[in-house]
Amino acid sequence: MSKHLRKISAALMIAAMAMGAPAWAQSDTGAMVVGLSGDPTLINSGTTTEINSSVVGAQIYSTIIRLDPKGEPAPSLAKSWQVAPDGLTYTFKFFDGIKWHDGTPFTSKDVAWSLLNVNKLYNGPAGGLLEAVQAIETPDDQTAVFKLARPYPPLLRGLAYFNSSTILPKHIFDNGQDPRQNPANLKPIGTGPFMFKEMKKGSHILLERYPDYHQDGPNVERLIFQIIPNEAARALALEKAEIDFIPYHVMPLGEVERLQTNKAITVAFQKRVIAGQYQAFLNTREGPLANTAVRQALYFAMNRSELLAKAGFGHGKVSDGGPFSSELPVFYTADVKQYGYDPALANRMLDEAGFPRDASGKRFSLRISYSLSEGPMNDVSRLLRSQFAQVGVELVDKGMEASAWRDTSFVKWDYDITMGSFASGPDPAIGAEAFYTCKRIERLSGRNASGYCNAEVDRLFEAGGRELDEGKRTEAYRKAAAILAEDVPHWWLWDRYYPIAFQSKLEGITDDVTGYGTLDRVRWTQ
Repeated sequence: MSKHLRKISAALMIAAMAMGAPAWAQSDTGAMVVGLSGDPTLINSGTTTEINSSVVGAQIYSTIIRLDPKGEPAPSLAKSWQVAPDGLTYTFKFFDGIKWHDGTPFTSKDVAWSLLNVNKLYNGPAGGLLEAVQAIETPDDQTAVFKLARPYPPLLRGLAYFNSSTILPKHIFDNGQDPRQNPANLKPIGTGPFMFKEMKKGSHILLERYPDYHQDGPNVERLIFQIIPNEAARALALEKAEIDFIPYHVMPLGEVERLQTNKAITVAFQKRVIAGQYQAFLNTREGPLANTAVRQALYFAMNRSELLAKAGFGHGKVSDGGPFSSELPVFYTADVKQYGYDPALANRMLDEAGFPRDASGKRFSLRISYSLSEGPMNDVSRLLRSQFAQVGVELVDKGMEASAWRDTSFVKWDYDITMGSFASGPDPAIGAEAFYTCKRIERLSGRNASGYCNAEVDRLFEAGGRELDEGKRTEAYRKAAAILAEDVPHWWLWDRYYPIAFQSKLEGITDDVTGYGTLDRVRWTQ
């Protein structure tokens, strides 16, 4: 294996020491520094869908399986698996000798307990993913048998995702305490390729190579997540080799074109089977947005091409498939109600819906919230304020820190419009379903915060989730998409493309098709 020795710049060393962070000493296999926009609220994807938590946690924890570069299931904790012909039994065999980072042996009981007692209860996508699982039997320490009440085709691939299926240590979390309050959320103990060493808020998270990792790798001794809130500073740090990798979710879109001219840096577009969209949840419970005609009218008042060009720097496609991204080709269809930019139509619809302008020209005000760490959303808010003003609607900006935004929007439901990046895949049963079905109106992150409930949509999502015939599944989901596009409980802004940037001497970065997977196979080349 080629060895990579790299000295971090004097400027970063000085800054690091000033913040109390170590100046990263290089070993003979080097280190890798990843730029983040802010601290994760916690490091436990079993209880949150926060992307920073998933990106960091994916290095410390493991999932039952992982996805290979083609998106096919591959071994992770499980070395092999079998699915019964009727789709009701999944049997996983785990590698021998796996240990948690504290030396405790890993067993199948960790799998059964964490999926059913943490992920299923507290994680948005996991609620749908595991709904059909009646029981997880553990006949021995190396075997887990999933018993399903009905066929659920998305299950296998869903078990590869850190934002739904992180396996946690039972001996740490099964203590009668709310897992969201466990101290291990900030000092995690996993089975993954890197061990947690330290976290200094506002500065860095330091991970070290786990010598007893049960698979090959990792190929670097240290993995450092450097907190750099400013987008321009993040790009500059990459150019100066002060950091090595900017993941998709913190990539400064306005810097992509410039970084592409630097031969020492590779800019790539990461294919993500999760098929993300920038969306706005609409609180349909009360006020103007409880009226479907108002939601439709304001969708017509929105110039999404301008949003994509000016906030997204063109890295995407204006959404025309309703709840399913065009990056989810099996289920995507544009044969749904379309909302082109038409402010004159929007004005007429608002008049007809009973919301006339007052003497000042104003109809009503709406609060629009988002996480300040989600780069494009600040610009989207600014642009929408101007666009909606043309139809007499005032937007009040409520950008806030990530954890406060999640709590305000998904737990307290204290918003009118709330925006961010959300998954429509890798399968609608795992991604989109959590946002639109009645049973997912829960005060949890990643659930149906809009309060939208339609029995026919529920029926179609249920049919799609259990049907083994892919043609019939596709038909059910496309019918659901057509209804949702009429009812517009969300505004779908644009389907995301995912630029990332990294030092050109790194290889293996784009092998991960989830966008927040394990970096154990990334290595330096000469």
